[in-house]
Amino acid sequence: MRSPSPSSPRDHDRALWQQLLWTVFIGCAVLATTCGHRLEVPRDAETSMDRFVIAAWRVFQAFFPVAVLLHVSRLKGSWRRWISVAMTLWWLWVLADLLVFHWIGVRLISADAWSLFSTRIPSLVPYITFGVILRWAFAIAALIAIGWACYRGTFVLAQSLSHPNRNLNALAAMYAWSIGILLTAIPGLATWSSTRENMVEMPSRNAFGVTGWFDQISLGIDTNPPMNSTASLLTANDVTRRLRGFRFNAIQETDSQPPDILVVVVESLRPELIHPSIMPNVHARAEHGLWMQSHHSGGNASSLGIFSLVNGLDAIWFYLSEVRFDPAMNRLFHQAGYELGFFGGADDWNAFQMDAFINSDAYDTFQVEPRDGLSSDQRAIHSARDFLADTQSASTKSRSPRLAVLYLYATHSPFLVAPEHIRNLPSASADYPLPFGPDSRDAVWNRYRNSARTLDAMVAPLLDDPQRLVAIVGDHGESFLDDGTIGHGTRLSAAQVRTPAIIFGGKSVSREVHFNTSHADLLPTLISLAGIRVSSPSSFDGVDLSADTPRLRTIAIADYLRPQALLLESERVDSEVSGVQCELSLRPPHVQILGPKDERGNSLASPTGTDSARIPRSYLREAFSSRLP
Repeated sequence: MRSPSPSSPRDHDRALWQQLLWTVFIGCAVLATTCGHRLEVPRDAETSMDRFVIAAWRVFQAFFPVAVLLHVSRLKGSWRRWISVAMTLWWLWVLADLLVFHWIGVRLISADAWSLFSTRIPSLVPYITFGVILRWAFAIAALIAIGWACYRGTFVLAQSLSHPNRNLNALAAMYAWSIGILLTAIPGLATWSSTRENMVEMPSRNAFGVTGWFDQISLGIDTNPPMNSTASLLTANDVTRRLRGFRFNAIQETDSQPPDILVVVVESLRPELIHPSIMPNVHARAEHGLWMQSHHSGGNASSLGIFSLVNGLDAIWFYLSEVRFDPAMNRLFHQAGYELGFFGGADDWNAFQMDAFINSDAYDTFQVEPRDGLSSDQRAIHSARDFLADTQSASTKSRSPRLAVLYLYATHSPFLVAPEHIRNLPSASADYPLPFGPDSRDAVWNRYRNSARTLDAMVAPLLDDPQRLVAIVGDHGESFLDDGTIGHGTRLSAAQVRTPAIIFGGKSVSREVHFNTSHADLLPTLISLAGIRVSSPSSFDGVDLSADTPRLRTIAIADYLRPQALLLESERVDSEVSGVQCELSLRPPHVQILGPKDERGNSLASPTGTDSARIPRSYLREAFSSRLP
């Protein structure tokens, strides 16, 4: 739709004044959004001069795009309405990008955001509470009301400023204002090195941060040029050879009295929660079992973590259908004479491609239901208890050994809590704001801890049988702004991939494991503790952690959003470098180093003593018997 041109000089002057006033309003709105939000703690500049330079540069970023649009509208008067819309979209872009960036750690306009919104967000709708929807609706309505009121205000003020008696020149005011905006850029450009450093450290305080150009710039990382030639590192024959070994791995020997096995998978469980004041029942068993102190999921999302757990493989194999649709745990334990049962308080496996290995065909007993708060978890626990307690079948005096997988959701956002377990205070309500900032972090963290306490009490009755072999793990971690984001599935940070892993009961050993381990190690360990011997233990990526001297290995932790993995060495714990991140895919085979990362998932610039190529080479040599030196 085209706007009519002003019909008189006064109308023309009024239109210019209104466009200028709307430009100023939008610039101020952008500046208030970037500098006034509380989603991260502001950092003070070292000197008053630094504060002046930073403030001036932030003013320039907020106003420069709308200043350019202002002059375009002067040259093309018929575009004024659409340019006003474009100015408004600049503000909305900054605002939406701010929320998305602090929630999931990616930019609104990016391939990662598109991948996340198109695949994951629809599946998370059931977790959004009515209170959260109401809060967002109110915020959107408030923004619309403010925008409309200010737009009407610019119209009234423009009429006043364009009155002949005032003798004000809108064109002169426009040029003077534009020159002032350009002048605010000079201090920042003159000290560009420190200006860029501030933008990297606090991208959401700078409007140009929406471009993503200043997100964790990594300088000086030696990627070792020989590693860029992927053909010599990983070939299709290497992958095929591993696939053949995996699929032909079979049971050779079983114990005369194999134990029942219970695998409890807890949503978003972090290792800090295994504490006597939070999960006393699980903690008590951990002290007398095999307790992995530096454990990692197979990836930063449920699909990757569970895949790794049921296959004994690193989750880089997830996208190969011949592996995903034939889980090693089910195949091998069925060969060993086990009955398998799966019990879960959710039924959305297909949304995350988990229906390939979580389905009724893969288990003898399969009981799942839609999420229904704590009630669905409680019913899943009762079903698993009944499955394991059934001591006699209809046709024989004794039954086959049983393996039950119990998937519990209470500790998934918004973290379900029974009233009697609200002990860590202050505790957020179920309708806590998303995304939340540092001011709300402690209350949300306390709700999460209270939720874990509820789950610990619910699962306690399943932990009493000393003959039963029990494993308790999280499917992945959960970030509470630890890495600058909220939730999981977005960064290969310690907060999102670290999870507890505990095995006790049966013939389990009592030991703490302090080197890096992963979900891929759990299946070989359970097989060994169940008294089962397989034909090809080397077909697993993982190792038997109950052995007297477990083999140390390089671990690959897969990323949910990208074909990437974080490679970390077993013995490298609590160091500056968490691991080396790579682009890594198996079909087609491809490896490329992206660089070392710290525990927050941030790039490190030339960390001392780190050879970025050595860890990927070690991994490929171990996992594929590569010919690499």
